[in-house]
Amino acid sequence: MTVLKVEDLVCGYSVKKPIIKGVSFAVNNGEFVGIVGPNGSGKTTLLRALIGLLDVQSGTITIGQHKIQNLERREVARRIAFVPQMMEPVQGFTVEDLILLGRTPYLERFSFETDDDHDAVDWAIEKLKIENLKDRQVTELSGGEFQRVAIARALAQEPKIMLLDEPTSHLDIRYQVKICKLLRTLRTNRSIVATFHDLNLASRFCSRLVLMKNGEVIAEGHPDDVITPQNIWQAYRIKVTVRKNPRTKKARYVLLP
Repeated sequence: MTVLKVEDLVCGYSVKKPIIKGVSFAVNNGEFVGIVGPNGSGKTTLLRALIGLLDVQSGTITIGQHKIQNLERREVARRIAFVPQMMEPVQGFTVEDLILLGRTPYLERFSFETDDDHDAVDWAIEKLKIENLKDRQVTELSGGEFQRVAIARALAQEPKIMLLDEPTSHLDIRYQVKICKLLRTLRTNRSIVATFHDLNLASRFCSRLVLMKNGEVIAEGHPDDVITPQNIWQAYRIKVTVRKNPRTKKARYVLLP
């Protein structure tokens, strides 16, 4: 079942100079879709459009059966959760407090959290295996710990789609792999869309890749079909040899001197 469909999308920060130019792709339930491409290719701008932070100049974004412009902000937030690239810890918040903010789309004005809200937070904490961090101040956490808390906050929204902007940036290789494994398990009852700079990580953990350059999609499909010398040359202007990981049998690239 298709949960997100983008058709001929054109958008950006200026009508005269759109960043996203005719992008089309779809996300099915349970997929882990990686959006890859060089700096300035439009990956973050695309995610902002998918959560309604940018107006659609032309084309459509459809969430389930609804065009995004026909949904109220609260309804979008109940369907899609977003984890930004540079989310900063907030002074005075415990881990539980921060995750509880994920329930905001379900709260009426001036109302208090219900048992259902606290149950959703407890469920997200359990899913992320961060029970030991529950009462810690978020400013005391390591980068990897805080990233897990940020994902837990998004999960507490109970979305059908989770969008993450470079979820492995600024993390060491151990936490990069841990976060990717975690995201892969979370797609059981929802879809994951994340941007990546690391093609090796993206090709190993994602079920499908969308390769962008200059606001356009130049390749889309299974990682083995997207991570090719020809596509990488077109996107990055660098020559590579693509080989398969002998253990996972998935594509990885090797730079040529």
